[in-house]
Amino acid sequence: MKNWLISTLLLTSLSVTASNLDTSRAELIAALQTQIAKNYVDVNKVERINKSLTTLSPEVYSPLSNEKFIALITKTLEKHDAHFSFQEKPDQTKKQPAKESWFSRLSRSNSGFNSVENLKGGVGYFDFWGFDSVNDKSRKRVSAVMQLVSDSQAIIIDLRNNGGGSAEMVQLISSYFLEGKVHLNSFYSRSSDSRTEFWTFTDIPAIFKQDVPVYILTSKKTFSAAEEFAYNFKHLKRATLIGEKTKGGANPWQWFEVGASHRVAVPTSMAINPITQTNWEGVGIKPDINTVADSAFDIAYQKALLDIKSKTKNPFLTDEINIELSKLEKKQQQL
Repeated sequence: MKNWLISTLLLTSLSVTASNLDTSRAELIAALQTQIAKNYVDVNKVERINKSLTTLSPEVYSPLSNEKFIALITKTLEKHDAHFSFQEKPDQTKKQPAKESWFSRLSRSNSGFNSVENLKGGVGYFDFWGFDSVNDKSRKRVSAVMQLVSDSQAIIIDLRNNGGGSAEMVQLISSYFLEGKVHLNSFYSRSSDSRTEFWTFTDIPAIFKQDVPVYILTSKKTFSAAEEFAYNFKHLKRATLIGEKTKGGANPWQWFEVGASHRVAVPTSMAINPITQTNWEGVGIKPDINTVADSAFDIAYQKALLDIKSKTKNPFLTDEINIELSKLEKKQQQL
């Protein structure tokens, strides 16, 4: 009798705990839906997003640990917008593990530039992993990169590992390739119901004129501001995109509290391209030449060499190009 009573009390306790957990999580989901309805930039998608959260029943999320519950919510939201994120709020009473910001990393890492090269055959190449904030230091770094490849007759810009960053840096780098004042992009903000336009900087000389071909390398990891750069250049017909379809994140975000213990990153504005009047959110950017990311450089280099060869009257440059084309051909035959 005693054992039966203990077992009954334990089962009752577990049932109450599970019920409280379900209520707590249901309340979190309801609070999350409220924040999305109030702040998400694309109001036409709000009903669909919140419906996908409603379909998550207690039977689905009750057995989950807190970490898995948070991962489930984030995954559900990311299906609608890659910039959504859901997490516990940092405990202000405890010392948090130090986490360096994206822009701090860029600032101490040469503004994200990994390599800058003058390739044989008159092709310039630079690779960078993020778009740094625009300030005196980053302006000088960008200027130095552009000067190093300024004699190039074709340019390859490698964004395969670029996770994005500053829209102002998109403006700055774009200005070296576009003549005159060019409207690159706009961002619509739901909170202010207004658009902010981004144009090329008029104080930056376009070193690379329209007859200098540009090739942009992309991958599944190319994201956010890097996608904006590629998207702008594609629709301005200023570059050929080579590689994989990009990740598909076009909407800047900010944090909002969800209950007392959680927070959600909600996209509050959206990119609007002046040519397409839309963006790449959720769909990514389809390259002009679709190939696996690892093959993108060789394809771009070959195309750049052939383009320069068709225009040059310098026999020494032609010989140099032919040697590089032969190397690429042999490499392709070995694959």
